Amino acid sequence: MKLVVYGSFNCPYSLLASRRADCLIELGIADVEWRAVVHEPDIALQGEPVVGEMAALFDRELEEIRGLLRNGETYEARPPTVQPNTTLAVAGFSAMTGDDANRLRAQLFDALWVQGLDIGDAHVLHELGCPTPPPSATVEQWRNEWLGFDRPLVPMLMLPDDAMSRGLGALKRLADFALGGAPAQ
Repeated sequence: MKLVVYGSFNCPYSLLASRRADCLIELGIADVEWRAVVHEPDIALQGEPVVGEMAALFDRELEEIRGLLRNGETYEARPPTVQPNTTLAVAGFSAMTGDDANRLRAQLFDALWVQGLDIGDAHVLHELGCPTPPPSATVEQWRNEWLGFDRPLVPMLMLPDDAMSRGLGALKRLADFALGGAPAQ
């Protein structure tokens, strides 16, 4: 089964989608193509400090996500200190393919949400082994596809029949696939 996920490295819900996608890949249930998007392009290049209202929002989102976990799932994410501009991370990710792309995706999410690193910083990306090419046609294509969907948000899951699942519904479907149950409608 072929699945396509649109997600943002800045989104804690996309982190859970990424982990569930990895589970599907590891179990041999699905071939998952991850299409990273910069869903908040107006973030300053140096990022924005995560304080006040933004910190409270992340705390609420992380608490909600922990309530979505299934048996055996872990989610040690915490709010980052800086919400990065992910343009460089997405460009680097778009240059990778196959297992290398899957590894880099997991590393980028872990760096931001578990280690608290600024994945908008070119030095951090270099340390993670993320190439730093200029934004490519692939990045533009992924973003244009994502923006072309009705109600674009992250994560979004495109099913084999081209039906689209969004947000919490996408997370539920990914979990259902991993359990071998019928995906939610």
